Amino acid sequence: MRSHSILRRILLLHAVATLVTAALVAGGAMMLVDSTGDRLHRQILDEYADKMLTGLSRNPAGGLTLSPQAGSWLRGGGSSLSFWIEDRGRRVRVEGLRFGPALNVPTRSEPAYFTRLRGSKIYSGVTAPLPGQKATWVVIVQDLDHPDVIFDDLRTQIAVVGGGLLALFIVGLLAADAWIVRRSLAPIDRASREVERVSPHQLHQRVDTEGMPGEVLPLLRAFNVALDRVEDAYRIERDFAADAAHELRTPLAILRLRVGQQPEGGDPQLLRQIDALEAIVERLLLVAEVDAMVCDPSEVVDLRAVAEERVAAIAPLLIAGGKHVEITGLPAAKARASAHFAERALDVLLENAMKHTPPGTSVTVSVGPGATLSVADTGPGLADYGTERFERFGLARRDLARSGGLGLAIAQELMGKVGGSIEAVPNVPQGALFRLGFVAADA
Repeated sequence: MRSHSILRRILLLHAVATLVTAALVAGGAMMLVDSTGDRLHRQILDEYADKMLTGLSRNPAGGLTLSPQAGSWLRGGGSSLSFWIEDRGRRVRVEGLRFGPALNVPTRSEPAYFTRLRGSKIYSGVTAPLPGQKATWVVIVQDLDHPDVIFDDLRTQIAVVGGGLLALFIVGLLAADAWIVRRSLAPIDRASREVERVSPHQLHQRVDTEGMPGEVLPLLRAFNVALDRVEDAYRIERDFAADAAHELRTPLAILRLRVGQQPEGGDPQLLRQIDALEAIVERLLLVAEVDAMVCDPSEVVDLRAVAEERVAAIAPLLIAGGKHVEITGLPAAKARASAHFAERALDVLLENAMKHTPPGTSVTVSVGPGATLSVADTGPGLADYGTERFERFGLARRDLARSGGLGLAIAQELMGKVGGSIEAVPNVPQGALFRLGFVAADA
């Protein structure tokens, strides 16, 4: 299933929104710059046109003469400006002023602005009718590609510098967004870690909704309610198993008594089946007890001490059955687990080795490597090393000749409560090996 990151989605959408907004703002700014530049440009052209109109006069020969003051002022505008007069369809040069390229210019009864393109050059100008003169206009043209013209350079600089600043702004904004979103989602991360700690062995765990965002609060409350229901159902199942096992004790005891009162002590096969039923009942009670156990996560146990104590307790039974037992491995191995849990899990493995290996075999309890306990035997081994062996009643026989397969299931649940594991592998060169893996004390 594809995973969708809220942070990535927020950053992506915010980046798109920022880019769109920035593009609109930049477009509006460029339009404002263009309109302002055009307005200022026209004002400059108007000033030159007014100065030229006021400085022109007819000389006795019928020509037009520009006053020295006006000529000096117009020449001060720079080499990008050109001046001439359109007089009855003829271009007339004004003495002392730059004479521009021949352009088709508008001639109207009022000032007219125009833009012309010749090759790669752009020219902008204005024509203004000379007062009191018919068919006579003054023409002022500016070469927009000339270095003296700052309007295009201004637009270019604004585009380049503005684009760079916009890029830095977006990067900084996204970095701030990432920090803000991560801070905002921190309670959700905390809730996720709390949910991960919920397991069948810690159904009492609940997600703390204090300080949670309102958007996820209903989901977390629903999750806690669901855990309440699961815990109730789990408790009902556990209580049922315990009650059923407790109620079966008395009928089985009466049944054993009546079988024993029969001639010659009763049918041996029937007694073995009663023994198997009683073992199942004891296992069911143990299952209920294990389910109710709570492990202290701060408790530390020495696996070597656990092995020595439990082997000492069961060694007489193993020796009486013709089996040899020994302890090998590390002199000490600290694990983060309850001593009671570790002892019960090891007891299950030792009892299995005692029941299912013939006389003359050996049982070896190894401490280590690391925080592990292993029980190996030299018996016939296992036909199947799959996970079914650790399921409740996974290997139970119909004739009840076996204990029902609860022992390994209980050991697995005990290991699950301490965060450990259990596995079964062949013992080389012969037999089976069961390994309990604990969490090291320094982990």
